[in-house]
Amino acid sequence: MKIPRFFRTSADASSVKATERGALIYVRGLLVAAAMGALGALAAQAFRSGLDNATTWLFGREGDISQVFAALPWYVRIACPAVGAAIAALILAQALRREHAQGTVSEYLETIDGKTDRIPVVPSLLRCVSSFFSIVSGGSIGKEGAMVQLSATAASWLCYPFRALGGAADGMSVLRGEDFRLAVALAATGGLAAVYHTPLAAAIFIAEIAYGGLELRRVGFLFTAAAAATWVVSAMGHYTPLYALPPFAFDVTGPGMLAIMLVGVAAGASGAIFLWVLRLARTGFTRLHGSLVVRMTVGGLLVGLITLVAPDVTGNGFAPIVKLLDGQALSTPLLVLLALKILATAATVGAGAIGGLFTPSLMIGALAGSACAPLAAQWLGVPDSAVLLGVAGMAAGLAATTQAPLMSTLMVFEMTQESSFVFPLMLATVVAYATSMALGDSGTYSVIARHRARSDRRSRLADATAGAVMRPVARTVARHTPLRVAMEVGLAGKNRFVFVVDDARHYEGAVWLQDVVARVNAGEADAAIDTSAYVPDLPVVYAHQRLFDVWQTVVESPAERTPVLSDPESRRLVGVLNKSELLKQARLLFA
Repeated sequence: MKIPRFFRTSADASSVKATERGALIYVRGLLVAAAMGALGALAAQAFRSGLDNATTWLFGREGDISQVFAALPWYVRIACPAVGAAIAALILAQALRREHAQGTVSEYLETIDGKTDRIPVVPSLLRCVSSFFSIVSGGSIGKEGAMVQLSATAASWLCYPFRALGGAADGMSVLRGEDFRLAVALAATGGLAAVYHTPLAAAIFIAEIAYGGLELRRVGFLFTAAAAATWVVSAMGHYTPLYALPPFAFDVTGPGMLAIMLVGVAAGASGAIFLWVLRLARTGFTRLHGSLVVRMTVGGLLVGLITLVAPDVTGNGFAPIVKLLDGQALSTPLLVLLALKILATAATVGAGAIGGLFTPSLMIGALAGSACAPLAAQWLGVPDSAVLLGVAGMAAGLAATTQAPLMSTLMVFEMTQESSFVFPLMLATVVAYATSMALGDSGTYSVIARHRARSDRRSRLADATAGAVMRPVARTVARHTPLRVAMEVGLAGKNRFVFVVDDARHYEGAVWLQDVVARVNAGEADAAIDTSAYVPDLPVVYAHQRLFDVWQTVVESPAERTPVLSDPESRRLVGVLNKSELLKQARLLFA
């Protein structure tokens, strides 16, 4: 990736050396990254503050929504999620209509991946408001989705006008293409860092999920955005670990390792089951009724009924995780709560609600990990492991649903800020990732599937040979063939060159059709082709050569169809490599 062109000028190009100019451009990029990160953090904090104030205003008390619901009468528990879902559905329907009319989608990951040119502001804001009502009314969904979406939308709205500007007189560049998408990604990084107080994991999330890999220069901008967002959150007095834990020492022994691997399998399977149930719920709600309002209202009603048994299923699961890690007993048995949380989230998201699956995945993983503690104590002799296995389960559950083990490890490490957990988190996430993959899980983000497909195509292209993609030669001529016959062959094949072979199809050379036509028109139609008519140094490639190795040769060749020979010794003509075929293979990399 080239270094983004943020605010470069033609004056710079003429007054400083190339290295100094590159450094200046990079520093300017860092400044913009800091601004975008701060913008994303402010947008996320505004959404969070709105949720807190709305919860206090609606229910007359502060605290996590699950704690609020536990104190509500039974009829309010049933009605509140249903009414909130109906309001959210009405707002979401407006957003979908606007998206359909504009022929676009509002998902910020699609913009970063280049599938859309920008985030449509009004539909995206409507989606965020819809998510707001789903969350505040007790839906089983995370806050982070709408918060990061709002952060990215703010950047898209602020930066998009610069794309429409023409080049200024002093050569000032504008935010276009990769630069614009990076600006959106930087704001999303800032928003995510503000949500979880995890700057490193936020940057890695955008790099790993949105971009599909760690590109060093881009990571520098993402780190800057995350650092700026963290500074903003800290200045507002909110930067504390989400899950503060006492010092803990992990015993790197055989039983301890087996216990962590057990958690990885359990959380990985739970994550895969969670996504499978989610897909079933989406299919079921689609068949239930054509109206989004009806579907989401029914989904909210189901969540309300579940809260009669387990109010902890509401919201994103933050408060129940805190209780687990504090060693407090939950009001519902762990495995029962695990199943009900999966069902409640499937009812909320499957019905069509907008929101995040990050924190529900953390809760599902924490429940699965904590449920393994008695087994670890009884079978493996690992006592007092509920906290460790619960934390490992959080990372493992997140890795299973996001298909991003690196980000999941860093995310939970920063949430707890307990360095001794890093090794077990690494082991748990790898096992969970492998388990979910073995169960056919593809993760919550469709962009990951596209990244994998691109990687597979890139690998295939790297290994593809000229012989694998060449086309057969339609017709050739032999030496001493009359020029009129060579002209007929060239015109029939619509090729600028006619290839000459001997009786064993050994390649001898090529004649230029234009020269042949000129000689025929000059009255030499019956003259035979001889070696003096061959085009000197016409490029050829060999069947075993990789496309990467022959790319330059084919592109620079004057022939549309480059001869493909069997090997340097026998030089038999076995096919032709079209420039169009080479471009087709390259285009697959950008699909």
